[in-house]
Amino acid sequence: MSGWLNWLILLAGLGTVFVAWSWVPLERLDRYWSWNNPIGRPLADTLVLTGLPALYARLTDTPWPLLLIPITFFLTQYAVLSGRFLRKQFVIAGWVLVLATVAIWILFFFTL
Repeated sequence: MSGWLNWLILLAGLGTVFVAWSWVPLERLDRYWSWNNPIGRPLADTLVLTGLPALYARLTDTPWPLLLIPITFFLTQYAVLSGRFLRKQFVIAGWVLVLATVAIWILFFFTL
């Protein structure tokens, strides 16, 4: 598949996942998921919003993968640091986001 088509599919899929993931209500997760805390929710956000696009880019050999880093970082940053984490646990959620993002991209670029 050509590079521009990979990017088109990647960005459309990332937008769809971002919108769908934002519809998951935090109150419902608080009740049914014990990991919905200042560490678990940012980690889940980062794995979904950064890990899935990185995995797709890796599997399809998308050209210019470095361009994907700022795109996914800012979308994930918005998802993690908005809402209640911005008010209560900003520092913890921010560090979880940064460390998980760095780990994902190190695995992306240094694995076969």
